[in-house]
Amino acid sequence: MPKIVEIKDKMGKPTLQEVISRLDGMVENMVYRGESRLNIVLASLSFFIAQVSKEFEDKEVAKLVDELLAQYIDKSANK
Repeated sequence: MPKIVEIKDKMGKPTLQEVISRLDGMVENMVYRGESRLNIVLASLSFFIAQVSKEFEDKEVAKLVDELLAQYIDKSANK
């Protein structure tokens, strides 16, 4: 009978290059599906800055960043 190995046990910690490659693939996929590259990048920036703010428990920074980026995100995009 084959041994079952957890995928997390089989894979090591992701490299920076792997993270960048996966993010690039995500962006390219969304562009292919019709979203503008600018909207994807701005939404991603907002998300990642909010994550950093959560990590440091700084809610005000996340709120200000969201307000700033909201000015640039396409208003016609489905929300």
